[in-house]
Formats: sequence, structure tokens, C-alpha cells
Amino acid sequence: MSNHDDPRALLKSRGRIPVFPLPNVVLFPHVTLPLHIFEPRYRTMTEEALHGDRLIAMAQLKPGWEREYEGAPEVFPIGCAGIIEEEARLPDGRFNIRLRGLSRVEFREFVQDAPYRVAVVRVLSDLNEDGGAEVEEERRRLLGSCASLLQEMSGRPGHALAIESDVPLAAVVNSLCQNLSLEPEIKQRLLETGDVVLRCRDLVSILDRRWREIALLQSAREDSPEGGVH
Repeated sequence: MSNHDDPRALLKSRGRIPVFPLPNVVLFPHVTLPLHIFEPRYRTMTEEALHGDRLIAMAQLKPGWEREYEGAPEVFPIGCAGIIEEEARLPDGRFNIRLRGLSRVEFREFVQDAPYRVAVVRVLSDLNEDGGAEVEEERRRLLGSCASLLQEMSGRPGHALAIESDVPLAAVVNSLCQNLSLEPEIKQRLLETGDVVLRCRDLVSILDRRWREIALLQSAREDSPEGGVH
């Protein structure tokens, strides 16, 4: 595609993108997502994207989507545009693809519903993506929370987590947001937070809460008669 080295700039200039709506799936910028494409309408979408600019946006379906899935059920207003980095075409016409998140987008309006949906979008920027003292402090807090949680889950003193200093905080936070076992509504809320520092703080609060829940459960087991030493 033209301007292949800067697909985000291409998305901004074009302003519209095919949309792949799914329940309970949230894509974040800087993170990859494997997808198996089997529905005919989304096979068509993938085929046309591969012959074009390779751009697709992921949108999470709102609760109640089951009633009109074959049509155009409502989606949350914020999603994430991605670029197809790898694809495997299967003999029966299905695809396996790997989508890399590029940028959060706001769905302004849908201008096509069939055979698949196309939306006019506004490309959203995240605050605090470029580093700074506040960002480094949030990185330390996040790694500390992750280390505490892993230690509590394993029951053994954990090694300090290390992440290369040149890895942006946004990439670290977004990877955890997407890959941790979090409720879909929590992931959507994290995606809709447009400040990397605030998203990180929210994630740290979630991890700390999980840590406390695990610690309380462990303490209850140790205090119960069944958990004691006989």
C-alpha cells in the first residue's frame, strides 16, 4: 500500500476503516492479536484488506449483541485500528491472521453495513507516550505490583521483573491490559483511558486488588482446619 511505512498516517488521511466487531475481544495499540476468520462476510473483509492497505479496526460488541449478530449490533464507541502483519490462507477460504494494534479510534459513524461494516473514525492519540519522569515512576510501580502478584501466586520469593528501558511504558501497559485475564468491560475501560499514566495507574490498582484477594484466600486456607497440619 502507499505510505506503507506509516499506516497510522494513512488511516488519518483516509478517515474510514473496515470494522471487525467481536464480543469480549479488545485490541490495544502496540499489541498483536491472532484471529481466525471463518464467517463469509469477514473472509471478504480480510480478502479486500489484504489487497488494499491491510487495515482493520477491532470493536467490542455491547451486551445484548446476540439478538442481532447477523445484522449490525451496537459496539462500544472506542476501538483500535490494526494492521495485518501476517496471514495464512486456508484451503477452504478461511484465514488465520495476526493483527498489530496501531492506534485507538473513535467510531464516528458507520457508512457501510454489508457485506461488512465500514466506519468513519477519528484517530486518537494517547497522552504520555513519549516518556518523562512521571512515566518512569509509573513503570516502577507497575513492575512492583506485577512482582508482588507473581510472588503471592507462586508462594515463592520472586525475581524482580525487568523490562528494557527502551520499551515504551504504553507497550508494557497495553500488553498486560490485553493479555491478562480481565473482564471485558474492564479491558474496554482501560482502552478508553486516553492517558498512558492514568491507564497504568488503573491497571496497578486492579493488580493490587487481585493481590489482596489472593492473599486473603491464602490466609483463609491456612487458618481453616482442613488447611492445618495434622
